[in-house]
Amino acid sequence: MITQASQVSILVKDLEKAKQFYTQKLGFIVRDEIEFSPGWKYLTVSPNSANETRLELVKADTPGQKAIIGRQAANQVLIMFLSDDIEKDYLEMKDRGVTFHGEPKNVPGGKGVGFEDLYGNAFDLFQPISKE
Repeated sequence: MITQASQVSILVKDLEKAKQFYTQKLGFIVRDEIEFSPGWKYLTVSPNSANETRLELVKADTPGQKAIIGRQAANQVLIMFLSDDIEKDYLEMKDRGVTFHGEPKNVPGGKGVGFEDLYGNAFDLFQPISKE
């Protein structure tokens, strides 16, 4: 039985710039950074050390890979990230230069707002309604 997703790969143009964006702008941490050979580095990041889901940042090499950078989900939301304080996260990320598509607003099940990474991949930041 499948119990959860553990890793999602995101194609990028430049590993170092992508690492800087995800760590400095989104506040993620580097989980793995292993250079297997010149030109082949395994790099994963995640929202925090307790989070088991990792994003693997993969340098696009082929023309086909390069063509879909920023459009891996066909201009739809690639990943929805959960927040326990969307207003705080929104303001902090916006202050660090993250491009948002509006402000947090009520959406089915909670509050949400869209944003994008340095290559235009669409993401959502979502805070579920508290069940307390």
